[in-house]
Amino acid sequence: MRGLRHVVAVLIAASSIAPLSAQTPTGTVRGQIVDNATRMPLGGVAVVIGARGALSREDGRYTITGVPAGTDSVRARLIGYGPGSKTVTVAGGDTVSADFELVPQAVHLASVVVVGYGQQRAGDVTTSVSQVASKDFNTGPVVTPQNLIENKIAGVEVIDNNQPGGGISIRVRGQASYTAGSEPLYVVDGVPLGTGSGGGITTGNDALNYLNPNDIATITVLKDAASAAIYGTNASNGVVLITTKSGAGRPSVEYGGNFSSASVTRLPSMLTAAQFRAAVTAHDAAALPQLGTANTDWFGLVDRTAMGRQQNVSFAGAGPTNDYRFSLGYNDQQGILQGNSTQQIQLRLNYGQRFYDDRLTVRANVAGSRAFDKFTPNGVLFNAAQMGPTQPIFDTSSTPLVSPFGPVSRTGYYNWPGNSLTSPDNPLEILNSAIDHATTYRSVGSLTAKYDFSRLTGLSGLTGTVDLGYDVTSGDRVTFDPNNMHIVTKNGTWGRFTESQPQQANTVLDMYANYQPPTKIGAGTFDVTGGYSYTQSHGRFAGLGATQIETNILTDAGIPQSNIPPIPSLDVEDAKLISFFGRAGYNIDERYLFSASLRRDGSSRFGTPWAMFPAASVGWRISQEPFMRGIAAVSDLKLRASWGKTGNQAFGNYLYTPTYQACNSTAEYFFGGQFVCPFRPTAVDRNIHWESTSAWDVGADYSLYGGRFLGAIDWYRKNTNDLLFDVPIDPASNLSNHVVTNIGSILNQGFELDLIARLVDAQKTGGFSWLVSFNGSHNHNEVVSINPNAAGTGTQVLTGNISGGVGSTIQVLEPGQPIYSFYTCQQVYAGGKPVQGTYVLNATRDTTVCQSGLNARAAHDPSPHWIFGLTSNFTWHRFDLSFTLRSWLGNYVYNNIASNLGDYRELSAGSSPYNLSSSVLKTGFTQQQLLSDFYVENGSFLRMDNITVGYAFPWAGQQLRLYAVVQNAFTITGYSGVDPTAGVNGIDNNIYPRSRTLTGGLSVKF
Repeated sequence: MRGLRHVVAVLIAASSIAPLSAQTPTGTVRGQIVDNATRMPLGGVAVVIGARGALSREDGRYTITGVPAGTDSVRARLIGYGPGSKTVTVAGGDTVSADFELVPQAVHLASVVVVGYGQQRAGDVTTSVSQVASKDFNTGPVVTPQNLIENKIAGVEVIDNNQPGGGISIRVRGQASYTAGSEPLYVVDGVPLGTGSGGGITTGNDALNYLNPNDIATITVLKDAASAAIYGTNASNGVVLITTKSGAGRPSVEYGGNFSSASVTRLPSMLTAAQFRAAVTAHDAAALPQLGTANTDWFGLVDRTAMGRQQNVSFAGAGPTNDYRFSLGYNDQQGILQGNSTQQIQLRLNYGQRFYDDRLTVRANVAGSRAFDKFTPNGVLFNAAQMGPTQPIFDTSSTPLVSPFGPVSRTGYYNWPGNSLTSPDNPLEILNSAIDHATTYRSVGSLTAKYDFSRLTGLSGLTGTVDLGYDVTSGDRVTFDPNNMHIVTKNGTWGRFTESQPQQANTVLDMYANYQPPTKIGAGTFDVTGGYSYTQSHGRFAGLGATQIETNILTDAGIPQSNIPPIPSLDVEDAKLISFFGRAGYNIDERYLFSASLRRDGSSRFGTPWAMFPAASVGWRISQEPFMRGIAAVSDLKLRASWGKTGNQAFGNYLYTPTYQACNSTAEYFFGGQFVCPFRPTAVDRNIHWESTSAWDVGADYSLYGGRFLGAIDWYRKNTNDLLFDVPIDPASNLSNHVVTNIGSILNQGFELDLIARLVDAQKTGGFSWLVSFNGSHNHNEVVSINPNAAGTGTQVLTGNISGGVGSTIQVLEPGQPIYSFYTCQQVYAGGKPVQGTYVLNATRDTTVCQSGLNARAAHDPSPHWIFGLTSNFTWHRFDLSFTLRSWLGNYVYNNIASNLGDYRELSAGSSPYNLSSSVLKTGFTQQQLLSDFYVENGSFLRMDNITVGYAFPWAGQQLRLYAVVQNAFTITGYSGVDPTAGVNGIDNNIYPRSRTLTGGLSVKF
């Protein structure tokens, strides 16, 4: 803090510095620059007179001091606009006005793009950066901010878990890690969230839910390594920059509200009561006496039509030297499964103030939220699938259950006779008895001071910025299972209570300077940024668990009395990251563009803490060359190429240093005539370090026919090395037979296309217009190596846990194959029907045995090979209509519900029969075939994600807009399971069902 006080003192002192003398009389030139067509002010315009110059502010105004007396030309230049020039005569001590109206030529080139530690004009960007503004966000009741850009950016895959507020996964240009985190780094108003990958800690739902989607102005994704390298060790998975709205113009109040209704679109296909009875009769006649006479739809009892509402209000405006925006949001969304809901209250204050004739700008952004989430209790969904449809809901038996601590009353719900571990449970009993909820408080904020030194002689174009940020989260999650539910009595726990209280506080200090001299240096203009960053994180993760609950009276209102003493836990973790960074750009006549950056990071997570992350990029605006000027169709064409290196430190702390752990029965030592169970240090690799990604990107930004068609094309190749794996080692060398170390590599390569087309422009106010945006991407993922020192099966890692047996897996990491490839046997068919136990011959193995290590092989990729998105917007008079289509091609999904419950053996596998997947009617399987590729289905689909229709009409002198939205209108797919977007790794195992949502709302500004 002492260093910070010194910096602030220097900034304040600098405001009073003035030239002590002048060799010649000087004056001042000032003015405002606006767009000739829209009359809107233009910021960032380079204004030069002689050797003096300045950049216009956001309001379009500029001031140039120290201009030598005499007559000279004032020149204004901004990419995307025609240059402006005026001749002025300056007298000593006088102020002369020179206003400009710049003529737009390719306006999209002048749009501001947020990049790491600054902004750039779109026309000057030489890396792969995509930005989506609020007017282009997805509409409807959006709870999680990532959904705003779903289907909007090529190369960005958004995977939803379907429940309201549930965790969202984003993959930027493919999966690049296995052990470490794979989520991008999120930076909100300059504050990096969490500790690297993802949005921070969570109690179950998405960590970014603290952020009101209505407060977001832009979301920018840094896709290639060259653009992300400025964030160093946290940037391997890409960087998502979120900028929130600020006030502008006269004071105004804006209100938006909507109400929604959601219903289930698809559920697992199980046997009906009649089919179930027939199956038991044919394959497990001994269980017939257990069957009831009911016809129970268990899914129908646990799902519902879910209602939701969102209310947002904001007050915003700007004065001569300040701007402000205050917002309040309330969101209440039910889930389509009973017991599931999310409620959020979100507050935000953004305030900016300019001092000392606009030389010092101070900006504060503060957000706070409270979220209360209810979760459908564990066991409801999979028991709704496997509970017999012939059985009743309730049971009138009053005979108490006998527990280790005395008699326990029954719940009144029916369960199969006996208290067997191998029988399904009544899902309605679990739903109405168990409790699972969480409360999360979070605040994220920043205070930024930026000083412009341009008024000082010789420092024109120099700014200094100090940015202080914080991210504080406190959560509490409680689960309570009463002692009389079948699911806990059959396994002997007799009730369960758990409480976790994750807390984390992150702080960041960034100090950096930017120098953009308004005049040329050599043949071009120069832009350089350099700075220092310090980030620290403190986490406290407390927990408590208890079983054999003696009374259910207290439920979740406190720690209930238990027959076994509660077991507390506490984990405290600290981490620090120190960084030095710099970036330089050189622009020759808006034609030849060069940029380079370098970041040096030191992390407390490694024994070798320091590493360098360089990047370089070039751009050539070939459309400015004389040989291209005769091609009328090409308005602008820029070729670019980049290379960069980034890192990934999103894994546990202290992996490089031993920690002591208690032994178990398999790690005892024989000492003094008896076995002793000692504490022992964990195995570590003291040279462990971050995963690193090196990536090339070659692309082109284009604008055709006067900007009617514009977009970008990119090709990339991304190599991730030093992957973290838990590998086997000699136990004599490290007190363990395995250790986490850097070994292995993954390759992602592909290409992307973005296109925006103004197919029809309105010829007059209220005329018809049609705007279409399209994006497409192809990605090839491949595990290059895992453990080059191992042979045979040592080069494989089995993963992808599934239901159907203890320790069963369905995926593999294998060199030469996509990550998480399905590891199955190739099914043999006869007459279109799978032949049980018969598989295609593989390397002379026995075709009747399907087993890992025999004839199982890696085949089919859960990630889509192609992703397409199409958004179409129509306007006419006061009406607007838009829709968004999404398509994935080449992704495969493993239907684990069908494989686990898709054979007649499950009728007799337990003490009572399990209901079966209707796939058994097609296969006739009498034994589980978990590794059969029959259950690996093509998940390609076409989905209408969003349809929106709106009407705006004048109200009290303002525009009031009414709208209706349909989300997930329809899906066309050949996949037979619940959802072809089944999680990150493509395993459909009792996933939360997708819903169709109908929404009506209004928005008004006054």
